[in-house]
Amino acid sequence: MFWPLLFGCFLLVVVALWYFRSRAEVCPQCSAPREPDHPLCSSCGWIYEVPGDADDDYGDADDEEVRV
Repeated sequence: MFWPLLFGCFLLVVVALWYFRSRAEVCPQCSAPREPDHPLCSSCGWIYEVPGDADDDYGDADDEEVRV
């Protein structure tokens, strides 16, 4: 009866550590912590996506005429 209780407590501790760990943003390629205000990963050179700025480089596709 002691072992199932000990195993249950162990599972509770693991789940608690999983949910209360630091939620710092990391690089998806090398898992290095992201430095704030840097668009590139300092370890591997991964380019982070900046929300809202990705479509500004290409303009609006609706305004262009398509010639066949």
